[in-house]
Amino acid sequence: MSLDNLSLEELYKEIERRKQTEQAETRRQLEEARKLVRELEAKLGETEVKFVRKNASSATSKNRITLGEKTERILTALEGRDFTGASELASLVGFDGNALRDALGSLTEEGKLVREGKARGTKYKLA
Repeated sequence: MSLDNLSLEELYKEIERRKQTEQAETRRQLEEARKLVRELEAKLGETEVKFVRKNASSATSKNRITLGEKTERILTALEGRDFTGASELASLVGFDGNALRDALGSLTEEGKLVREGKARGTKYKLA
């Protein structure tokens, strides 16, 4: 449409019509973009859940130390030390509780450690 032969009133109407058409197209594009964002957020949410689950399971498996690794840590930590208590040993090797107790028991049975004392006063050193 040529705007040269239009009256001022017709020009205003044409400008308003084009403006409304442009606004409608912009709204349509915006709604389409919002829909895509919602879809991407949903996919991202699913991916995050999978990622969290995967990391939680792999972190659990990564944090598991084999008995061999535990005994090796204990033997290394006790090198050059005199009798050492379980709590100090736990801070040196990075694990405690039943895991430490089991590993210490295993090493004592194998004759690699000497145990002295009882209960809370129990201390260990290399044989």
